[in-house]
Amino acid sequence: MRRSFGRTGSALLFGVAIAGSVTLPAAFAQDAGPLMLGQPRALAPQATQPRLVEQPTTPSAAKPAVKPKLTASATPAPKPGNLGKTDAKKTAKAPKPEKPKVDASAARAAKLAAMTGQTTPPQHHHVFEAPKPGACANPNAIGVSRVMKVDTHGGFYVGTTYHTRLPLEPKEVVLTFDDGPMAGRTDRVLKALDEECTKATFFIVGQMAKAYPETLRKTAAAGHTIAYHTMTHPLNLAKMPLDRAQGNVRDGWQTVDQIVYGQAGDKPATPFFRYPGLFNSRALNEWFNGLDMGVWTIDAAGNDWLKGHLTIADGPNVMNEALKEIEARQGGILLLHDIKDSSSSIVAPLLKELHARGYRIVHIVPMTPPPKLASGPVKAEMPTVASTAAPLPERSVDNFDAARQLAQQNEGRTGKTSSAPLPAYDGRVALTPPRPAAVAPAVVAPPPLAAPAKAAPQPTPEPETTGSIAPRAAKEEGWFSSSASSFRGLGGALGLW
Repeated sequence: MRRSFGRTGSALLFGVAIAGSVTLPAAFAQDAGPLMLGQPRALAPQATQPRLVEQPTTPSAAKPAVKPKLTASATPAPKPGNLGKTDAKKTAKAPKPEKPKVDASAARAAKLAAMTGQTTPPQHHHVFEAPKPGACANPNAIGVSRVMKVDTHGGFYVGTTYHTRLPLEPKEVVLTFDDGPMAGRTDRVLKALDEECTKATFFIVGQMAKAYPETLRKTAAAGHTIAYHTMTHPLNLAKMPLDRAQGNVRDGWQTVDQIVYGQAGDKPATPFFRYPGLFNSRALNEWFNGLDMGVWTIDAAGNDWLKGHLTIADGPNVMNEALKEIEARQGGILLLHDIKDSSSSIVAPLLKELHARGYRIVHIVPMTPPPKLASGPVKAEMPTVASTAAPLPERSVDNFDAARQLAQQNEGRTGKTSSAPLPAYDGRVALTPPRPAAVAPAVVAPPPLAAPAKAAPQPTPEPETTGSIAPRAAKEEGWFSSSASSFRGLGGALGLW
């Protein structure tokens, strides 16, 4: 008897549990809709959604559940197998709210403002003028198609870092050179520009200007735009304390202005600046806004800072890289380095190739012209290893600057002092040297026969390159390309542009 009563009780409890497991989820599903992200959907009124309560059944006596009478306002409840499907269909059929259209120009302006500290980016009114006519010995020179006066009032930012471009027409190129000057290599660039009767913008490092002041003055006298690139080219400028970074920038423009114009002030003579490595700093940008400075990045480059793109023999690699990027963007701001053997050796053939492909050169100048060029003696001061903070660590980005590299390259040398005024630089003198006047030959007795002297060794001529040349394969990647293909590649990885 006890066993039979126990079995009966267990059966009753099991039946009640089964009935409850069916009834509770059904009742819960009636009260709450499917889980949705965002604002919760309003529940239906209780009067229009009758609640079903099933009576528990037992094995001995099972009574059918009484179905409620449906009124006109009531709707049939969904079956347990279709719970939530009705609500899902209603949600799917409901019209989706249209997303507001984002104005691309407004979004770009907001992003630019976030990087530069400009709540409302100022409107810049640039002026294009025809270049001043000048004598050119080369009838096939690329020349200068237009001169662009750049308005930098309130701060000006242009290039890939800031997702903006100059208002150039297709196939217009702005030539820019960084990190100079350097005797020999910069002279090679100046000669090529003169032969093609064109102009460029040079972003000068202050320490390099102190080492080669005559070359800097020669660059300015040739009519090129002189801009600024800090005092020592620190790649970690954006990470420096603000006062220290400002001091490095200020020392750079004051050194350059003192050499070129004979005076230096609290504002640069030309309001053009480029960050070393193109690494952007919002804190410095806010300072530049107050100085009415224009910050320049680039649209194309020859990647002449990578191994395999450094020597004269690597010139074709730099030229091909520059042409590829210019073609991809149909012009824009081109970056090369006049202190690199590779870039300085291919300026002439690069300009010829750009001219053959229908490209034109635009020369950028400030809206307010700089002061008159200075003349008189200038003193070169070559940095030494002892005058720099520390030796240059290999493969280090944060501790690289032009002063340390220059000091190590020239350890033991001393700067020379120029005691005479520098004459105006005229490239045409080198192109068309004066011929000596014809003189009647004098009768001279033949010299006695002697053993032939050994010919003096001739310097290796620089390769003449034209057009697009198959690049020279590099054996290994350079110190910087191990982590990125270029400064812009590293900047993109860090979210800088």
